Amino acid sequence: MSDQSPPAVRGYLARVRTALADLPAAEVDEILDDVRPHLLEIAAELGERAGVDAMSERIGTPEAYAAELRAAGDYPPPPPGEETEGTGAATAGRGLPRLVLWSLVACVCGLALTGLVAGLSLSEEPLLALLLIVPVLAASGWFVWRHGTERVADLPEVRRLLQALRPRAGEPAGGLPGYLRSLRPAWWLLCATVLVLFGLLLVLRSRDAFLVLPLLLVLAAAAMWSGPRSVRDARLLWLSLPLSALVAGSALGLLGFAGERVSGNFGYHTSPYAYEPANTVNGEPALFYGEHPVENVYVFDSEGEPVTDVYLYDQDGRPLTMPRHVCRPETGTTSVVGRDNRYPRPHIEQGAYDERGDLNGYDAYLPHCTQTDQVPFTAVVPRTQPAEPTR
Repeated sequence: MSDQSPPAVRGYLARVRTALADLPAAEVDEILDDVRPHLLEIAAELGERAGVDAMSERIGTPEAYAAELRAAGDYPPPPPGEETEGTGAATAGRGLPRLVLWSLVACVCGLALTGLVAGLSLSEEPLLALLLIVPVLAASGWFVWRHGTERVADLPEVRRLLQALRPRAGEPAGGLPGYLRSLRPAWWLLCATVLVLFGLLLVLRSRDAFLVLPLLLVLAAAAMWSGPRSVRDARLLWLSLPLSALVAGSALGLLGFAGERVSGNFGYHTSPYAYEPANTVNGEPALFYGEHPVENVYVFDSEGEPVTDVYLYDQDGRPLTMPRHVCRPETGTTSVVGRDNRYPRPHIEQGAYDERGDLNGYDAYLPHCTQTDQVPFTAVVPRTQPAEPTR
């Protein structure tokens, strides 16, 4: 009777039969009849991708699958010296494939963390970690690009993972993995969009990020190219998975950055619905005059001359401390360098340049700040006559 199974199943079973050739033919036929329905299910799930290589990625190579069937049926191992070429590859040392696999896992985790930190700070500096991650990822990818993914797919941990992702009995065809696969085109478009937007936000925040923007544009193009193709060529997972991790981390970081700015803005309000107590700004104790936070304090003597290096205390001797901000000319932004009660603070002016180099010009977007110790105003001290004593 002719076998009406799809070519992928017939090819897979042919290699399983070869690996079991030392067993009685009748028992081999019985074994193959038992596993054929399972293989038909796998081929149906793979659809157009169905092939021996694709099936090997799901359940292991035919030779490794045959070895499992031997163990499950208490059959003896193949005679020494009669292993097929595939069996030899499957039973070869797993040290290098395992190193390749866990290098990929470590790089994926590292890129997710890198994207998260870069997004939370909206800074390009965390992306320097790519100098350490990319060489490791490139070495791992070179191995699978040259030797294929079969040796990695045949690792026990990979096979257990693929087995766990298979739909269980009673679940709709495809299950959760099938649903996720249907979202792939939208995901890769989202990846490219997030990377481009991240690069533009970095440029808006710091002119030095112009060096990072081309890199993120290249990564966006790589995501659009490798993502859809990784369905047919598993070697490209060594590019698409790390890019997905970087995008996921960056997106979460940007959401955290935006949330922090929103909550910080609400912190300036003193209504009962404010996110922070009325005497704090961004969670830090602050000075208020009425409903407005005090950012600096200037002291003048009786002649109207400014006094510097003044330290303020309250009635109980507690220092009236505030965050000390400094200007970062290289980025055009300010940052906090600590808290103290020494006044006055340096006077900081902030603005932005437009593309023509005009400060606060049309469509200004490049941050700019200047810092000076000069008092930005003059004060007229009222002269009062001492009150006459009452008789």
